[in-house]
Amino acid sequence: MFELTNEQRKCFALPPVLEAWERIEVKKGPYDTCNTYAYIDGQQIMKVIQVCDTIGQELYREYSVNQLISNDGTKLLPKTSKGKPQNFIASYLEKKKPIGMSIDFKSNYVAIVNNDSEQCYYRSVYCDEKIETLNDFKLWIEKWCENTGENELKEIIEFSKRTKRHQKFKEGDFFRYRINRSLYGYGRILLDFAKMRKKGVKFWDIFMGKPLCVAVYHIATANSNLKPEQLFGKKMLPSQMIMDNIFYYGECEIIGNMPIEENEKDYPIHYGRSISLIEPNSIKYQCGKTYASKSSKKELGDFKNNGIGWDLKVKLPILLECIKQNSNDPYWQMIHPYYSNKDLRNPKFKKELEQIKKQMGVK
Repeated sequence: MFELTNEQRKCFALPPVLEAWERIEVKKGPYDTCNTYAYIDGQQIMKVIQVCDTIGQELYREYSVNQLISNDGTKLLPKTSKGKPQNFIASYLEKKKPIGMSIDFKSNYVAIVNNDSEQCYYRSVYCDEKIETLNDFKLWIEKWCENTGENELKEIIEFSKRTKRHQKFKEGDFFRYRINRSLYGYGRILLDFAKMRKKGVKFWDIFMGKPLCVAVYHIATANSNLKPEQLFGKKMLPSQMIMDNIFYYGECEIIGNMPIEENEKDYPIHYGRSISLIEPNSIKYQCGKTYASKSSKKELGDFKNNGIGWDLKVKLPILLECIKQNSNDPYWQMIHPYYSNKDLRNPKFKKELEQIKKQMGVK
């Protein structure tokens, strides 16, 4: 079975495996496909590792939990007297909240996370690294550790000590995000749809969670101390919708605020047939704070574009090419067709956008 060595764990601020710990294979639940192992010290589960080497389902997870087991090792004990013991099987263990640092690999995605602060130190999607198989992941681990010096070790150890905090944010805020270990990006919060919802502002509410509209600048730099004055007016990638979690928990750090100028008001456009059973023959249009609804059976395409995720939709190769050309043309050419074909701002939909605006009576 593949697992990290203690030397490799240092590079991710993961606790080492001690000689006194016992490693056991946890019994699978009826729907479990991966192998789960637990390191135990007495009655305390110290570390959980999940591994799957089946082609198409390859994964590796390593994390800690605050979990006790019964004396006979068959039950997961409840946290309070009101709880009930559960069978010590993988499906129940997987539901226990991770604590401390963890590393996750699955389906071309690697994340290094501080579960106590709910912040992510590294997301492979930002760098667009192709880590598709367990062997790719092993090679990525080796490369990461080779490139980990004293400064990198110090930084990730400091990151691992962070605790949970709730960061306030609002429209007009500038933020900093980490692209990889050496590069930072910057962006702007353009609109808070959750606050619009709370205030009763009319809009086409087809988003999950607490959505924000944000945009990132044409910036990828080692300088982590840029100020709002240095960012204001710089070119941005097309804005995007995102859950507010990485802002609420402070992963994207707010560094200042300024009023949003008219030329910065770039918002995704959402257009299509209503998803409400109450008004099935209604066509909706939403762009920023511009909302329009029209009773019609004539839909000029489906551009709801209401997908929303936890990560910024940023890929370093696209960002660098946009910076190089001082243009967003590479963005539309390089992003996945799944996204480009749903976005009315895509230059190839110029004619369709004109028709839709005319239909909905908006400028």
